[in-house]
Amino acid sequence: MRLHVELRARATQKYEGGSEERARQAAQRQFGNQTQWKETSRDMWGWNSLETLQQDVTYAMRMLRKTPIFTIVSVLTLTLGIGMNTAVFSVVDAVMLRGLPYHDADRLVSLWEEVNGREDPATMSSSGARGRSAGRGGAKQLSISPANMPDYRGTKVFANLAEYDLTQMNLTGSGEPARLYCQRITERFFDVLQVSPARGRLPGADDLKPGADEVAVIADGLWKRRFGQDPALLGATILLDSRPHRVIGILPEGFESPSQYQLKDPIDFYVPVSLPQSMLTNRGEHLMQSVGRLADGHTVKSAQAALDTVSSALSAQFPATNRNLRASIAPLRDDITSSVRTPLFVMLGAVGFVVLIACINVANLLLVRALARRKETSVRFALGATRLRIVREFLVESLTLSLLGCAAGLLFGSWLLRWLIALAPANIPRLNQAHLDWRVFTVSAALATATGILFGCIPAWQASQAKPVDALRGHGQSGGSQTLRWRSALTIVEIALSMVLLIGAGLLLRSFAGIAGVDLGFQPERVLAMSINLPDARYGTAAERLRFFETLEARVRTLPGVNGVAFANRMPLRGGWSSGFTFPDAPDRTHEADFQAVSTGYFETIGLQLVAGRAIRAEDRTGQPAVAVVNLAFSRRLLGGKAALGERFRRGPQAPWITVVGVVNDIRRGGKTEDMRPQVYLPAAQTEIYPVRLADFAIRSSGDPRSLAKSIQTEVVALDKDQPVTAVRTLDEIVTASLAQRRFQLMLLLLFAAAALGLALIGVFGVVAHVVEQRTPELGIRLALGANPGSVMRMILMQAGILVGVGLATGIGGALAFSRSMESLLFGVTATDWRTYTIATLMLALVSLAASAIPARRASRVDPLIAIRYE
Repeated sequence: MRLHVELRARATQKYEGGSEERARQAAQRQFGNQTQWKETSRDMWGWNSLETLQQDVTYAMRMLRKTPIFTIVSVLTLTLGIGMNTAVFSVVDAVMLRGLPYHDADRLVSLWEEVNGREDPATMSSSGARGRSAGRGGAKQLSISPANMPDYRGTKVFANLAEYDLTQMNLTGSGEPARLYCQRITERFFDVLQVSPARGRLPGADDLKPGADEVAVIADGLWKRRFGQDPALLGATILLDSRPHRVIGILPEGFESPSQYQLKDPIDFYVPVSLPQSMLTNRGEHLMQSVGRLADGHTVKSAQAALDTVSSALSAQFPATNRNLRASIAPLRDDITSSVRTPLFVMLGAVGFVVLIACINVANLLLVRALARRKETSVRFALGATRLRIVREFLVESLTLSLLGCAAGLLFGSWLLRWLIALAPANIPRLNQAHLDWRVFTVSAALATATGILFGCIPAWQASQAKPVDALRGHGQSGGSQTLRWRSALTIVEIALSMVLLIGAGLLLRSFAGIAGVDLGFQPERVLAMSINLPDARYGTAAERLRFFETLEARVRTLPGVNGVAFANRMPLRGGWSSGFTFPDAPDRTHEADFQAVSTGYFETIGLQLVAGRAIRAEDRTGQPAVAVVNLAFSRRLLGGKAALGERFRRGPQAPWITVVGVVNDIRRGGKTEDMRPQVYLPAAQTEIYPVRLADFAIRSSGDPRSLAKSIQTEVVALDKDQPVTAVRTLDEIVTASLAQRRFQLMLLLLFAAAALGLALIGVFGVVAHVVEQRTPELGIRLALGANPGSVMRMILMQAGILVGVGLATGIGGALAFSRSMESLLFGVTATDWRTYTIATLMLALVSLAASAIPARRASRVDPLIAIRYE
């Protein structure tokens, strides 16, 4: 532009004459308004939007610095909401949303069998029970029967299908004896998961041939931890359960079996297993887990349809073992996370309520801020600002505030996530993989952006309604009634959401209190239990294992402070074994009960009371008539209340008849939340009548039982120096651990409810304070005309009470819907428990009215002279 002016000035001076100054002035007049041309030129380049945005951001930051209290409160509120959401979403993402670390993991499925009828099939052994399926009417899920696997493979819906079984084995001969987790696998296990070894090879068909050397594949973690990454380990021999196994491969770093997601300790070995012919022909044995990879062209739905056809054929062909039995599949990821799916989604929904309440609080603050700046906005309109520019400026300020809260929320969420992982129970699968990654950052950023836009729109719209004439009137409080309506509506939502969380937390609290008061039926105090798993290589027969435990019992009984000693296949709360059996008068009708093989001191040691008959005696040994002790539930549920003494039953057509000689009290063997099930206690010394192995040992002491752990270990070493003692825990510790997940859920929901309640109370206080401020002139006039301060206070409280009442009524409706989604988490209390609803309603109403009382009291003390000043 300067060049054009200079050229025109030279031309003017050359052809028209005159001085240089006059020529320049004439050239500038002819050229026109340079500032306008500058703006036009800048608009042509298209950078004006970015420049305007920069101006809006700079202005927003300056305004936020000018009001530090507003900024700090808003950022802290968003930090609380976004931080909680970040931590919980990180857990949900790691456990349920993130894909499994296998090639083409979406094609992997879990396969199991389930009993859909009221009666289990005859001759069925359910020691491989997986639990109860929530989605199929309470049908009992069982592990796969290996004898049925060829039929399932014959459907051609699987590209590969393999069985696996989790166990533990003693590692000896290379350092201190240790009992480690081991996965027994069939030939195609690693083919299903499409895993290649980091070193060596994987098991093949030759390793399963009769007479072949026993081999093992070890995990990378054990190779580093126990063997110092020694490359010579490959091809070397290690002792597992006192049997030599040649190490043929080392798995890649980070590999985890599907079973690993249910364990706290790592799986260190993978041993190929050739199933015996007896198991391959007995369709009643359900002992193996199964994982498969779907063939191309097949989905879970089509595969399930093919399996249903096979299940129906097997049920008709083998009614004794397959009646009411159905093969079921599900995506492997869904099966792994099935036990925690409902609790995690409930927690995610709860933290979503907290985020929403935090956003509503910030929106309320922004509304008040917009009202306070209404005169400023009117002046800007009077000076020519457009409504779009004003709305954009308020939205930029809201977004800036949200992004600041997002940044602080990510830091708070990172700390909260570490805290959650440290306190969470160990049985939440893949929890250790939870961390802040790009997915979490994306969700947090999206949440912050949505928050800024959604809850910045109302204040922005309110500000855009200002009129230039307001600047001339000299006040900026017009539009306050409309702002109050918005704030009241948002506060009602806050109270309603807080009510939902408070009722949810109350239901969980009542459930937990009910569980804590449940009687187990035995006395876990001062009982120490441990596992002593004897290897077959040294203790090949049941008689040899019995002899070891009887010798250990005699030695431990002499230790000072020991009041009782017992051994069994499993102690209460540490697993068990269930089996089918029949009575003489109905040989075709199968019943099921939990069975245990126990020593003579079992009932005394765990504090289980004898009700009738006699307990197990020392003379109940092999060669003597088979006897059993049952519980009261056995009579109540299987005999129609008839006395059980003298009743006879047997576990199979070829099994010996067992006579009931005693009745003991009912116990909740699986923990406080489990039902009282029929129990059968068999003498451990009658080894021919039970198939399980003796493995648990326990003592009752007069003092702290843990003080005897080392002495018991010494006695075990004296009998067998290579025998490790594992899982040493008191029964009280096991009871506490069994409630860990419920305690964790309760703690989180209480935390969310407390945060929501606090934010809601701040909202109530803010709205009532705003009402008082807006009505200050009116209140001053009322008091000047003789109104009683008490009546003014009641009027304000009544207005707050209407607000709170509407919120409570709305919240009760929402709680009815929310609590039904968490019914599976409740124990001994219904989702519509009126006591919980009443207590939560009264608590929130009283606390809300208490928060309203502070501004209401201030309203009753307004100086009447204020009315004159305002007017």
